[in-house]
Amino acid sequence: MREVMSDDYDAWLAAQDAPLFRAVRLNPRKISVDEFLREFPDAKRIEGYPAYLYHVPTTDVSLGNHPFHHAGCFYLQEPSASLVVEALDIQENENVLDCCAAPGGKSTQILSKLGGTGILVSNEIDPKRNQTLRFNLQRFGEDNLIVTQNDTKTLGESFIGFFDKIVVDAPCSGMGMYRKDPSGMKYFSTNNILHCARMQKDILENVYPSLKEGGVLVYSTCTFAKEENETQIQHFIERHPDMVIEDLPFSIGREGLGDLDENLKKCRRITVLEGGEGHFICRMRKLGKQDERQPDLLQPVANPLIRNFVSMFLDDSIRGYVVHDKINLARRELPCPSKINVVQAGVYLGEKIQDRIEIDHAFASSQIALTFFKQKIELGEEDTQRFMHGDTIDIEGIKGYVLIGYQGKYYGLGKGDGRLIKNKFPKGIRVFQKFSENR
Repeated sequence: MREVMSDDYDAWLAAQDAPLFRAVRLNPRKISVDEFLREFPDAKRIEGYPAYLYHVPTTDVSLGNHPFHHAGCFYLQEPSASLVVEALDIQENENVLDCCAAPGGKSTQILSKLGGTGILVSNEIDPKRNQTLRFNLQRFGEDNLIVTQNDTKTLGESFIGFFDKIVVDAPCSGMGMYRKDPSGMKYFSTNNILHCARMQKDILENVYPSLKEGGVLVYSTCTFAKEENETQIQHFIERHPDMVIEDLPFSIGREGLGDLDENLKKCRRITVLEGGEGHFICRMRKLGKQDERQPDLLQPVANPLIRNFVSMFLDDSIRGYVVHDKINLARRELPCPSKINVVQAGVYLGEKIQDRIEIDHAFASSQIALTFFKQKIELGEEDTQRFMHGDTIDIEGIKGYVLIGYQGKYYGLGKGDGRLIKNKFPKGIRVFQKFSENR
């Protein structure tokens, strides 16, 4: 760390006991700044960061319990983590790969940037972490994505020259997270750093063929180890001289270590002294020639039950896909090379139970539901609290599935029988405390 921090080492050491940095990153696809500030008037914009980042006093509100959070209006994130996606400079209609995507912060931010256009392939090989990834993506509710569970070698071979942008937020030794989780220090060793560096090398090599000519790859870690950062990048560009390090579109943080190559100073390190925890970020562009292959497409189903549901409740233009016996919906064609294990395609609707479709809670916050599903109701604050607790709501005149909202943000699903609305809010995320201490 003395090499990394140089003259600031003592100040960095003294700052280790400072409060952790935590932010709310808004999803402009679902909430405006004015709407957010009306609900959280004490929130303060985090200056200097390009994303919609706000600090909300933790004594005032339980953010994770708020219906806006369940509706996908914001994501809880450490501020410097948002810079990885900002480094990509995503444009509409681009094809983007997030190859080590769990828990989903970067993928949700990418979807906000794409604005419903293009395609995101969000990949996580670990099954449990993949479940977490899908849970967070489902709250944001975009259908221009596939979620995959593959090794990066299979990804790279299956999407030759397909991606305009790739983010490799690589598995690492995690030294930048020691303030957040001191227990991680027990795993610190030179051997672990070298082990992580070997994994990172393989990931970079594996996804390289899937980047288009002229495409951008952003590599990031949450560690301070030079072997996993500047040295890793230097070796990568030596193997691939068509990859050129570029300036980042922000100046937050400090220069990378340039003793191996002056261009490495274009990388950025964000530490506690710059309002982060310990991120390294490097942006590279592929200038060499690259073959491009259009991947096969996922085939929509013609199942009459699914088609009738789509026609009756949504719109005939929506495609239905069955993925591992789960019904998914999307408004566009989705890529699906033969070796790719797709675990979600578009948004998750639910399951076929005998001769009916059982809609899942996840569908309630999807853009397809918000756009096309006709039966919606908004609850006041007290009924919202009761609904999120799992209670039945006494409202007459509603039959069948209904989206449940709070201040225009839909976060849940109910089913009416004409007299009351039965609760479909999952038991695992039910809220047993007020979502604001001020109320």
